[in-house]
Amino acid sequence: MQAFNHYFYFADAPQLSQKCDNRLPLVQIKEHQGEALSVLFSLRSPWVSMTQREVRYYTNTPFEDFSTPTTVWALEIGGLFTLIWYAKNKEIHYIKAEGYSDKLLQFWVLHTFFPLVLELERRYHVLHVSGVKLKHKTLLFSAYSGGGKSTLVEYFIGKGHGFYGDDTVAIEEDKRGYKAISSYPFCRPYRKPEVLGYHVLNFVQTVDLLSSVYLLERVEADAKVNIVPLYGVEKFEVLYKSKFVSFESMKQERYLFASKMANHVEVFKISIPWKLERLDEVYQAILIHNGV
Repeated sequence: MQAFNHYFYFADAPQLSQKCDNRLPLVQIKEHQGEALSVLFSLRSPWVSMTQREVRYYTNTPFEDFSTPTTVWALEIGGLFTLIWYAKNKEIHYIKAEGYSDKLLQFWVLHTFFPLVLELERRYHVLHVSGVKLKHKTLLFSAYSGGGKSTLVEYFIGKGHGFYGDDTVAIEEDKRGYKAISSYPFCRPYRKPEVLGYHVLNFVQTVDLLSSVYLLERVEADAKVNIVPLYGVEKFEVLYKSKFVSFESMKQERYLFASKMANHVEVFKISIPWKLERLDEVYQAILIHNGV
């Protein structure tokens, strides 16, 4: 399966692995057969909440320096499994707990664990956004959880547009600007916990230059659909607050990334009337705004 411009192969659950371009970097997921966690790692963090679960990290690096790339680290998801990242071989090993299932493994690897890998290894910045391809333009939608990102992107999918992700999209900077990397080919518009959703056929498998970001602003059901450009601090805040994960030791890096990106990417605020019957009106406004 293609995700984040890598090919993921679930060795012990091949039904989760769809065909993909084998030229992509391979990430293999398999059950751990090696040393115990107590042997592999000298440090363990306190439990913290993540995706409605209690989780904790295992490393050999002090946690205040956890943003420093490390070759091996792990994340224990309470009651489900522990995931171990081996950077050298690009492998994810898992140790089962009582609540293990193949589907939960797939969810946590794609939705949470690998985005953490990308951030910690400085390969991509991962944004908490949804994204669509509109002809030759790449658009991202930013909002707080429950703010309509997935519902709006599903509407675009239904109209035949390309799909980058409904919860995360990775960003890569190069000389031309900022590029969008699709997350994984699943959409869950109604946000059922620990479920990826349904498979999307028109998943974008290319890396494309980012065109613009839209901040979704929830308004009354009878309010007007309106799109306005954002500048300065407002623009920066949209990009900074769209981060998927926040490590305290990476705060300055994230700040600099958002500041620089704000100088190159257009950001708009669009009012979203909170009424499903008006979703097509929002869709049409975005088409017109992009000259489609």
